[in-house]
Amino acid sequence: MERKTRIPTQKRALEKYNRVLEAAYKLFNEKGYYNTTTADIAKEADVATGSVYAYFEDKKNIYIKIIENLNEKFIYPTHNFWVENVDKKLNNPKEAKELFKLFIKMMIKNHDFSKTFHDEMEALTLLDEDIAMIRREQEKRRDENIADIFRVLSIPFKGEEEKNIFFHYSFFIIDDLCHKIIYNDEMKDMDLCIEKCVNMLYCLFEDCTDYINK
Repeated sequence: MERKTRIPTQKRALEKYNRVLEAAYKLFNEKGYYNTTTADIAKEADVATGSVYAYFEDKKNIYIKIIENLNEKFIYPTHNFWVENVDKKLNNPKEAKELFKLFIKMMIKNHDFSKTFHDEMEALTLLDEDIAMIRREQEKRRDENIADIFRVLSIPFKGEEEKNIFFHYSFFIIDDLCHKIIYNDEMKDMDLCIEKCVNMLYCLFEDCTDYINK
């Protein structure tokens, strides 16, 4: 799909462009993708409907730009967090667990979208090839980013298999925890859940490396 998003350069036009994205994100979270129209977005952003089409081809184009922006919000903070903490000793259980805890809390904070938005994004990935393509591109960038983090941290995994195990399992553990904490109203003790997740991550990390003092 050739996306026709035109990002303006002039200040006033850029402000209007960003208002459209912010309004769309708000409505997609509140009402859902299918229950939101381009006219709704224009009204929420306080711009003419024609102004929306000046920058975006259609509602799906707006949605794709939003999920691209969401991906950027996760990639750069993740990379920067580990680069800034590169001097911390991951072979020290106390320091490693504290880093995992801080990282998890950062990820929870970044999960600021509703369950409606999350569920529809997963469904649209299965139903719409354009969105599926964007998600695949994002997964590729995520993998490249994680590989670079491993390089920066100089983590000597025993092999490629161990590295992949740590990456994929840690990603799903953290992602699942974020969803449980944010979307599960019955979650009563967030700190306890984070602590258990940290212990699981450290055990996995310990199993996948050969320089931890056992």
